Amino acid sequence: MHAASVILLCWAMIGAACCFSSGMTGLTAGVLALLVATVGLPHGAADHRFARSRLEPILGIAWLPVFLAGYLAVAVAIAGGWFVAPAATILGFFLASAWHFGQEEPHLPIGPRCLRPLFRFARGGLVIWTPLVFRGGDVGEIVGLVAPGGAGTAIQHALSLLTACSWLMLSIAAVGWALQGLTAGTRGGLVRRVLFTDNALVASLVALFALAGPLVSFPVYFCAWHSARGLGRLRRELGETWTELARSLAPLTAVAIALIGLATWLVLGGSGWTDTLIRATFIGLSAVAVPHLLLHGAAPLFEASARRRTSHPLRFGSPA
Repeated sequence: MHAASVILLCWAMIGAACCFSSGMTGLTAGVLALLVATVGLPHGAADHRFARSRLEPILGIAWLPVFLAGYLAVAVAIAGGWFVAPAATILGFFLASAWHFGQEEPHLPIGPRCLRPLFRFARGGLVIWTPLVFRGGDVGEIVGLVAPGGAGTAIQHALSLLTACSWLMLSIAAVGWALQGLTAGTRGGLVRRVLFTDNALVASLVALFALAGPLVSFPVYFCAWHSARGLGRLRRELGETWTELARSLAPLTAVAIALIGLATWLVLGGSGWTDTLIRATFIGLSAVAVPHLLLHGAAPLFEASARRRTSHPLRFGSPA
């Protein structure tokens, strides 16, 4: 049901993009910020609840200060990276995001087992590869707003490298998509419907990424698909209602919004409201995204360590 809803949303946004006017840029930036604030940031604000069950068995009562210190240190480093080393930050952030998105996509048994991680990476990065290839001017304009003024040449080199990578990743994603279609044709019942629906979803998202600007397509993917699925998994893991989950995430979400607003006022100060809003949203999103993806990437290691401690508790002293 969720996939079908996102497919419909994609094509509705594609239709709207055909009537899109450059005079609506400010409105689009406002909608982007609103969607990120109400869905995207709560997805990151849930990390303390995600982390507790993984870190507390290992660190005990020290889990919270360790988590907060590490999370904030990475967030500050990424925010500073946009001003100190923007080209390296762009490369690292885009590639790490593609990896994280791929890990969070459905793990369908398609293709040789050894190639599945590569297929997931290629699929997860479609929201990055497709705009770089088909909407490169728009991506360059957005990144140019975020990076400092003297970094133009380095930024162009980084985007050129990412675009070359994007052609390769799109080819790999197309192979994975075709293999999934062939597999669906040989299956029946629920498996067939799931695989075909997923292929229709991927095709719809790629069409959206290619035909609509990043300020339209990225919020659809990040908020309606990636963040909504992540929050749904966490809600099921915690056994809470949506209201209970929203209430628990509201304080940290408000803090994150306040910090982004403070950064906008103190540091970013663009030539216009739209530019400033895009800068604040992009830098704020990347600052919370990188510690988020590192946490989720390391989660299997934490879980394995906790299982080992449970299976082999420490024994103090020795038998006489």
